[in-house]
Amino acid sequence: MNLNWGGWLFIGFILLLLWFLSMMLKDPVRLCIKGKRTVGIVVAMTKVEDSQHDTLRVPVVEFVTSTGERARARSRQLIGWSLSRLGDKVTVLYNPSNPSDAHLVMLNEYRGVVFVLGFIAFVIFLWTAVIVSSGVSTFDDPFHLLPKLIAHFHLSSVRFPILFILSFAIPACGIGTYWTYQSATNLRANGIKTIGHVIGSEWNSSTLSDGSKATGLFPMITFEDASGASHTIRRSLAKPLSRLQAGEEVEVIYPTGQPDLGVVNTWDEFWPPTLFFGLMFIAFIILFRLTLIESLDASKSWPNSQKKLMTTGVPAIAIVLSANPKTRLLKFRIDKDPQTPSTKLDEFISLENAISDWKPPQTNVEIQKGDQFRAYLDPLKPFDYYYIDFSHRLGSDRFVKSIEEEDAEDDENDKVMVSKLTNLITICSPYLSPENASEIQTLITDNDLCPAYEKLITRLMNLPKPLPAPLQKVDWNDFTGIGVYMGFDEDSEDDPEFWKKFQTFTKELN
Repeated sequence: MNLNWGGWLFIGFILLLLWFLSMMLKDPVRLCIKGKRTVGIVVAMTKVEDSQHDTLRVPVVEFVTSTGERARARSRQLIGWSLSRLGDKVTVLYNPSNPSDAHLVMLNEYRGVVFVLGFIAFVIFLWTAVIVSSGVSTFDDPFHLLPKLIAHFHLSSVRFPILFILSFAIPACGIGTYWTYQSATNLRANGIKTIGHVIGSEWNSSTLSDGSKATGLFPMITFEDASGASHTIRRSLAKPLSRLQAGEEVEVIYPTGQPDLGVVNTWDEFWPPTLFFGLMFIAFIILFRLTLIESLDASKSWPNSQKKLMTTGVPAIAIVLSANPKTRLLKFRIDKDPQTPSTKLDEFISLENAISDWKPPQTNVEIQKGDQFRAYLDPLKPFDYYYIDFSHRLGSDRFVKSIEEEDAEDDENDKVMVSKLTNLITICSPYLSPENASEIQTLITDNDLCPAYEKLITRLMNLPKPLPAPLQKVDWNDFTGIGVYMGFDEDSEDDPEFWKKFQTFTKELN
């Protein structure tokens, strides 16, 4: 297989990341296959000092083996925050012959795996984005998986980022929904309930013991935990949404061993985060489905999917801009056929596209730049629906240019014409009124070159004869060529006889 260095680099890097991923999952997979599974309870949050001498808290889970032996397992990941609380139930994988060889099935344990998977997805995203945005697959993978994926879903530079972002947003919202739901149900089922008293309301109060900060007029509630220690929490709803008054009693619930995380035992303290993540999860899934359907519907405009246009479409000409059978990339443009004009294509000028999963036709003649083929356009939506008949070759134009190249060439020609018209104004300004010279110069500055050209030449033709010597030395053949380039030999904006008069004018000078 002829694979360039970019492809090898891409595959090698992905394989290296996958190797790291396999090392991270080695123990969990081993214990999942050969070990046993049970459910433990978080009984402590052990303080551990990392290499930077930062104190971290990691959960310790106690579980009972199949033989009745009690064992403990600690999180293997040192992280400054934990999703677990005292009393939480955690699935444990352990070695029956050595219960200390255990693995906790919890999100904290897989943060490295999530990071590597995210990085792999990010690399593939960048790789795919280059192909989608430029149509160039120089760094293609050996099996052409990315071009095939792009071609199958007809990804574009707009649709692809949306699908990519949603591929992360949907799992994130799903995880958020699950975690907030589990936290709420676990607290309601296993939390310790007590009675609290509203002591008043505070605006922008100081940071509380749980690290939260009040930013409104919140009811403040005090309660005692099982040991008799006093704690103060705040209601999540500020006034006027909360109508609690000083002196009222409310039920407070808090996790075992963590009274500072207590909340008022009402539905709005538990379910708003779950509802938010759940609604976002559903909305993102709907958006993903609509975007995906739009991607699949885009196949209607693919050059090989509208053969019926051969009988109902308007004939046009497709010109190959580049064709690379190795990378299976074909770029082309479609223009009107001047020999078969149609009033149905008044708004159509030209379109340009690329096929990233192109399959060259099985012929002995290789398709090259400039090859022309018969194309058929939908008379109502020519930019969306068209068909190229690669079996109907019309000819070749090796000097074909892309629309971008033509625009760049037109810009360059405009610069040349601006320079020539400006020089001509400089030469003839002594013989023109200041108003006429200013008007023409303004048109040139505004890039209205056609009216500027016609007005300038008309003013010069109306000058008394013979013309001054500086004007007689002007290369009028050059300005005749400019007029032809602008199309004055076929049509004029102000004076229908302009071109005829200009030809007579130049003949008299010669």
